Amino acid sequence: MSHPLAERMRHGDPAERRAACLAAADDPAAVLLAEALGHTLGDPVNAVARAASDALVQIGRRERHIDSVLRDALRSDSLRRRFGAAYTSARLRPPTPSLLPALLEALGGADGDMRWAAARMLVDLGRLHGEVLGVLIGLLKGGEDATVRRMAAFCLRELAPDRPEAASVLVAATYDPDLHVRRAGLTALAALLDPPSQAWERLLEALHKDEDPAARRIAAVALGELAAGNRGSFPEAARDALQALAARAPETALRRAAQRALARLEGRAARPPQEER
Repeated sequence: MSHPLAERMRHGDPAERRAACLAAADDPAAVLLAEALGHTLGDPVNAVARAASDALVQIGRRERHIDSVLRDALRSDSLRRRFGAAYTSARLRPPTPSLLPALLEALGGADGDMRWAAARMLVDLGRLHGEVLGVLIGLLKGGEDATVRRMAAFCLRELAPDRPEAASVLVAATYDPDLHVRRAGLTALAALLDPPSQAWERLLEALHKDEDPAARRIAAVALGELAAGNRGSFPEAARDALQALAARAPETALRRAAQRALARLEGRAARPPQEER
């Protein structure tokens, strides 16, 4: 006979399903409920899937039985369930490359929360396993899905701001045919610890010539971020461009971004924005 909590995990009301998952962790038959929780990792409601993960983590800290449940979930036909299994596994022990397929697929998923959680996990995985860096570089250079390329840029920004090969592919991403990937690439350049000349040149180019107003603002902000750690090597051409925009940019947002960047370069607080006349 099915356990009542397992039945409740299939209830039509998400609040009931979530409550059943939370109760399962402390139930005397918790180990027997692990399989039902493993299926609930794929629930379409994030709060329910998270509750199932929480319960499995609690059970997993007491029992090794759930390893087989998570392995089964990683082989599921459901992306949400595969990701839930990877997410739960990483909460129980340091992540391993066996989680890569689920995490990489989740980068292109429709659920934004899942995408960003997968990206953060890939960064953590990359800090433990060097081969992840090459995978992310490959995705940004040649991934077919623009969303995946954009998320790969975020991962590289967090994982490898000190790596020349990451800097090179991030510069290339600022020319991507997809607008959002270009913006992500420009944003990521702001994190570089030792920006190459190509990064400075590309930010200046975007500042002067990009037809996307947001990209111009991002370039100004990125120059401001880089200014704080590179005052001695900050290009004079970049300083001149920021000064001109801070004084005369027709767009208020771009003018303020340039003013803030100059303030960071000079190690002072930016002036509060003046009321427009």
